[in-house]
Amino acid sequence: MGIAYCLVRTSPENIEILRNRPKALAEFLYPEDDVYEEPKPGFFSKLLGSTPKPDAGPIPNRQEGDEADLDKAWHIIHYLLCGDAGRGEGPLALIGDDLNPLADLDLGLGKPNVISAERVRQFAAAASVLATEQFFARFIPEQMPLTDLYMGDVIERGDVEDIREYALENFEGLRDFANLAAEHGDAIITYYC
Repeated sequence: MGIAYCLVRTSPENIEILRNRPKALAEFLYPEDDVYEEPKPGFFSKLLGSTPKPDAGPIPNRQEGDEADLDKAWHIIHYLLCGDAGRGEGPLALIGDDLNPLADLDLGLGKPNVISAERVRQFAAAASVLATEQFFARFIPEQMPLTDLYMGDVIERGDVEDIREYALENFEGLRDFANLAAEHGDAIITYYC
């Protein structure tokens, strides 16, 4: 078990339908599971007698092949793409782009985030011309901030080739997924699971 990085592609229109609707977003992301917990009223809500409005709007349909995950390779991939263990900068820093929460919904590891269709297109364009050698240019274990990277301890243990293969396989999956999203003009919802 570990922390995986999950992605769901959907139209910008669906993003707006789901924006600020935590119950609908939970049902969209996990249609078979009931993961939404109604927030408990706060002190002022109790004092003023206000009750939250029920979320009865539509939930967009999911499409086949709309989901991917980077398993536990996400942070290594992010570092290799942008050279930063934090948010990073530039079009390849897609994984670190977590400044756009879609709704006030905590799935246990933070709120789902939205990557705009424009940002997805920028990432897809930059990633599609990235050769394998360029992807691995920063994969120099003695120069990497391994203590700051999720799965960095595995590299420290000496499983360097296994992590290289794991990172490349998941990066190629991310690149294909982003290209498909860009072709359809989709945005991407990201979350940790």
